Amino acid sequence: MKNASIAFFLTVAFLPTAAAVQAAEEEGFVSLFDGKTLTGWNLMNGAQFVAEDGVIKLNGGRGWLRSDQEYADFILRLELRFMKPKQDGGVFLRASEEGGGWPNKRYEVQSENSPRMAKLFGAKYEHNVELTQKTLKPDGEWNEYEIILAGPKLEVRLNGQLVVTSDNLTDLTVGYIGLQGEGGLHEYRNIRIKPLP
Repeated sequence: MKNASIAFFLTVAFLPTAAAVQAAEEEGFVSLFDGKTLTGWNLMNGAQFVAEDGVIKLNGGRGWLRSDQEYADFILRLELRFMKPKQDGGVFLRASEEGGGWPNKRYEVQSENSPRMAKLFGAKYEHNVELTQKTLKPDGEWNEYEIILAGPKLEVRLNGQLVVTSDNLTDLTVGYIGLQGEGGLHEYRNIRIKPLP
C-alpha cells in the first residue's frame, strides 16, 4: 500500500502543468509585446495606440503600429477583442514603412465585427476567402488569431477554425508586422511570433 502511495505521488508530481504544456507548444515563439509599453513598436500616421492594463488599445483615430523588425515567413499568434460594434481593425503582413494613411505595400488580414469581417487584402488586389461571422466571439470577448505565412502560402485561423487561405502571395516577400486601426475601440494582447526558416 505504501509503494502504491509513492507511485501515485510520483505520477501526480511529475505530470506536466498547463503552463509547461503551453510553453512546449509555444517553443520558438518570441513575444512582441511586453504587456506594459510599446517598446518594439512605432506609432505611424498619428495612430492613437497605448499600452495599458496588459493590452495594446486603440483609442480612436486612424493609423497603425509598426514592428521594429521586418519578417518574411512566420507564425504569428495574437488575441484581439472589439469593445463596441462595427469596429475596423486588421493585421498588416510584410508591410512597407512608407505610405500615407497606410503602408504603400502590405497584405492585411482585415478584422471587423461587421459583415465584412475579415478578408485578406493584398498590395494591389483582394484575395477572398471571407471569415464566417459564426467564428467571431461577441464584443468584449477575446478572439485568438493564428497567422501562418510561408512563401506565397497563407493560413489564418480564428478561434481554432481555418478561415482564410491563399497560395499566391507573391508580390511581397518581407516586411513589417502592423496593427491597424480606423477610428474604433479595440484591443490586442499576447502578440508573439515564430520566424520560419
